[in-house]
Amino acid sequence: MTFPLADEYPGIARLARVVLADLPTPLQDLPALAQTRGIGTLAIKRDDLTSARYGGNKVRKLEFLLGPALAEEQRAVITFGAYGSNHALATAVHALSVGLEPHVVLSPQAPGPFASATLLAHAGLGTHVYPIEGWDGSREAVRVRQMLRKRDGIEPLVIPMGGTSDRGAVGYVNAAFEIAAQVEAGVAPRPDFVYAAGGTLGTVVGLAIGFAALRWSTEVVSVRVTPGEVANELFARRIAAETVALLRSVDEGFPDLAYDDLALELRDDWFEPGYGVVTPETLAAVAAAAEHGFSLETTYTGKALAAMMADAAEGLLESENVLFVDTYNSAPMPAPGNPDALAPVLREYVKECEQLFGKKGETERMTP
Repeated sequence: MTFPLADEYPGIARLARVVLADLPTPLQDLPALAQTRGIGTLAIKRDDLTSARYGGNKVRKLEFLLGPALAEEQRAVITFGAYGSNHALATAVHALSVGLEPHVVLSPQAPGPFASATLLAHAGLGTHVYPIEGWDGSREAVRVRQMLRKRDGIEPLVIPMGGTSDRGAVGYVNAAFEIAAQVEAGVAPRPDFVYAAGGTLGTVVGLAIGFAALRWSTEVVSVRVTPGEVANELFARRIAAETVALLRSVDEGFPDLAYDDLALELRDDWFEPGYGVVTPETLAAVAAAAEHGFSLETTYTGKALAAMMADAAEGLLESENVLFVDTYNSAPMPAPGNPDALAPVLREYVKECEQLFGKKGETERMTP
């Protein structure tokens, strides 16, 4: 059951794909957490277990992003993220696993307990890392792209921040169909609400498209954890339209869904005080998750769970079936490398993080 979307719409199997994920990921009931928080029923989709090599939500996207690169015999991949980006590290790990050379353009973020481990993992992998100022990496990407094209004689693959594109979102349209099969098998009830972290929105848009195609009324609650210029309704509308158009281009039987057909709520009330800033609410959510047997972090998944718990505390979920999507990585971290392999600004950042939070990466998980 690795591609249930294509079982329903066979033409979609024509999309280039490389199998990276161990699917289906578990759907687990959390009755104790539901009872203590005043939620009707609560389950968790364990997408932290998408790969023993390196898990999290990015693996589903990378299957459809790296597939065309292999088909076209490209040699390198460029992508983007913040210093502690799970996407950038997942891309590096899985690109290397299929023979592609990883290059990542990284933007600053506030010091956090896990981000330094991400950078040291890049050092260990030999990722080519390019730190920039601000969130717009387009100029640096052009420079790196030209360099690689001249060196290799072929264009590198360029993956947007978070892996969010029409092809990347297909991975989560498929995930919605995977969840539907698990619900049909009686693993958990059909969810009324699905909570997930909203970074670059590919995960939540893909899920919403999938549930709409299934004709479910399930509402996807996207808890924004990135700046508004990265995650906003205009961008969500564009990705949704492009994803539906892609799916219909390979199988015209796929529903012609508009953005307004999707049950998707973009929540902005949990972003402040900023990307990656640790808050008491997210620390409490991470602690609650640990008490019930799963690991989260403070940048993405902790904020999403904190939002869900706050809604429950207001009595909004007491008679609802709720699903939480764990987009974290729970596989062991790649072995850390020597910080001297990093650019000076990144070495200083690693030092600052370790002074504030101690060394994390060898035994703990890291930031999506």
